[in-house]
Amino acid sequence: MKASLKFFFILVIFFFTLGCQSEQEKKEAFFHSADKYYAQKEYKKAEIELKNAIKIDPQYVQANYLLAETMVKLGNLKGAFGQYSKVVQLDPDNHDAQLKLAEFLFLGKQIEPAMEKIVKILEKDPQNITALHLKAQIYLKEKNYDEAGFVHEQILTSDVNNIGALQNLARIKEFENKSDEAEKLLLRAIGIDGQNINLYSALAGFYIKHKAFQKAEFQLKDAVAKNPANEQAHILLGGYYFSQTKYDLAEKAYQDAINTGNNAVKSHMVLANFYDRIQQPEKALDSYQKASDMEPENLSIKNTIARFHFNHKDFDKAHTLVDQILAKRPEYAQSQLLKTEILLLNQNFDDVLPLVESLEKNEPKSFMVHYLKGLYYIGKNKIDPAKASIIKSIELNPKFLKARLLISNLYLSEKSYALAQQQATDALDLDPDNYNARIIRASALIGQNKPGEAKEDLLKLMELSPENPLAYYRMGLLQGSLKEYDSALDYFSKSYEKDNSRLDAFLQIINIHVLKKEFNSAHELCTRQLNIIKDSDTARAVIHNIQAQLFSAQKNLEKAKQFFTKAIEADPQLTEPYNALAKLYLSNKENDKALEQYESLLKINPDNPFAHMMIGTIYDKEKQYEKAADHYGMALKINPDYAPAANNLAYYLAVHTQDFDKALELARNAKEKFPEDPAIADTLGLVYFHKGLYENAETEFIDALKKLTDNAEIHFHLGRTYAKKGENQLAKKSLRRALELSNDFEGHEEAKQLINELN
Repeated sequence: MKASLKFFFILVIFFFTLGCQSEQEKKEAFFHSADKYYAQKEYKKAEIELKNAIKIDPQYVQANYLLAETMVKLGNLKGAFGQYSKVVQLDPDNHDAQLKLAEFLFLGKQIEPAMEKIVKILEKDPQNITALHLKAQIYLKEKNYDEAGFVHEQILTSDVNNIGALQNLARIKEFENKSDEAEKLLLRAIGIDGQNINLYSALAGFYIKHKAFQKAEFQLKDAVAKNPANEQAHILLGGYYFSQTKYDLAEKAYQDAINTGNNAVKSHMVLANFYDRIQQPEKALDSYQKASDMEPENLSIKNTIARFHFNHKDFDKAHTLVDQILAKRPEYAQSQLLKTEILLLNQNFDDVLPLVESLEKNEPKSFMVHYLKGLYYIGKNKIDPAKASIIKSIELNPKFLKARLLISNLYLSEKSYALAQQQATDALDLDPDNYNARIIRASALIGQNKPGEAKEDLLKLMELSPENPLAYYRMGLLQGSLKEYDSALDYFSKSYEKDNSRLDAFLQIINIHVLKKEFNSAHELCTRQLNIIKDSDTARAVIHNIQAQLFSAQKNLEKAKQFFTKAIEADPQLTEPYNALAKLYLSNKENDKALEQYESLLKINPDNPFAHMMIGTIYDKEKQYEKAADHYGMALKINPDYAPAANNLAYYLAVHTQDFDKALELARNAKEKFPEDPAIADTLGLVYFHKGLYENAETEFIDALKKLTDNAEIHFHLGRTYAKKGENQLAKKSLRRALELSNDFEGHEEAKQLINELN
């Protein structure tokens, strides 16, 4: 080899080595920079540096592992799992990465793969405490307490002072009803680490569960004595005193927490919550404000204060404060949620949708967002999307009680009784003493004709809340539906005794007395109720109305009129007596007096379509057809879907005018609303007849006669239609049937004349 060529190769090797060293230095510089950022909790910067290092050397194990840890901190769990998997591929003996993967699998409920990894780790490293802990957690998850206990004993063999193992072993002993052993283990743990406030909390909780309150108090006081500067020790003691309703001692403990000077903001917030729960809102607001003054930029505290105002029904202050927060941070989720609730409460549904959509975009897995979206749809009367949103909320948080109660109520309202029962049962699994859930389930069971199971729920409600009248009332309804009237009367009476101002039970008692023809008892009860509610004009009017109905049922019409009049005098705004009195006048053919009552109803409420309808029918009877038509038209103007008014107006237009097209439109609309109504079918047939659509007319008249077989007027209409079709025998048959049934129907003379013509 020539000397010059040899020198060239040396230069190549030198520069190649120099380049490698440079790349090595770069990746290490990136890694060290990332390590520094990670320690400073600047995880996004750490992620960028680590990716730069890995770009240089994809097999850089340390960088890949730290990147996985960083992704965990950033909440990118899917990415972290992938990174840990990559580390294991690069270094199968990396137990830390294997353990992390096992933890991910365990949290993802992939128990068998998690256990497989742990077993492999323990084969190579039998004393790996972290792996043993995770193995024990899996056994606990499977409720295999023997194996879990054995693993914790293994841990304590290697590490006699392992606090986690002592605590978990105490839990296992408690599951096994070995309370003495559990207590010793917890005391042993505190003896090892007297600075661990969580241990004191666990031991105090253990004592409270076993009603050893003095021991619980002693331990919490001991925690304070050993850790006087730890605010959490004072807060725990305050919480204990609060649970024992020793509010003075609780308040002092919370003040002591503030006085430690450690985390004073948290202590002020705890104290504020305490004041709020014991119904001292002014003190609560003062404490919240002090916390906010310490951290004026803390939006979480400001939102808590806004929530406080909302809970205390000071909606204007809540709204103002929420808007201030959102002005600083428009997409602050907690304040967006609260504003959504305020808007829903005020029924500002158009303003709700943009907020909910923004929340859903930023927080797609927020159960509360989907719940509020469900409330929005309910407000807009869109029940199917409402149910979908609430079900999504439950999927995201199966323990969300309010959502389960809401969906069960929705199912109940649409008579989906089995679904309502299931959701109410799930709610009761979360809160066995929830009154609303049990009432819903009882109602759903009644709907499914399961009275025995419903009774069990109602009896449980009476046991849970003996002074609440609702369960007694529902039991009365159930017994009444089974025609066990004496039992029903007993339950209604108990409901009435619990709250004699409620009229629902009172009315049911009256109904049973009427059913049993015990009118004197019903009247006596009304007289007694009048003395109870004598200061309420509306309540007196209701009772007088009931008294009038009783007299009406007794055929004492003069007394009935007298008490309907009394009801009107007591409360002129109560509409029922006017209508009832008008019906009495109509039954006596006192049309003028009936008309006065319906006109009085219109003075109370000019937009009452029923009153217009009834005035129209009275004018119809008096053959004042144009006035009748005017009132039918006004009823339809108020309520375009009011089918009876549409039917009557269509009849008027077909018979007394030539506006057959408008008549057809009205009659079809009425038929669409009430397809089974024979009167509407007759009107539609009449319109078809006048338009020359005789086949259609025949179909409608035949349909009407299926339900009104002995209606002379419809037989006349059908006979006339057959005559137009040239089916003379059928025509004569229908016309003769009409004349057999009545000799004074409208068209009576025309029917006779038509038969003569056909003959």
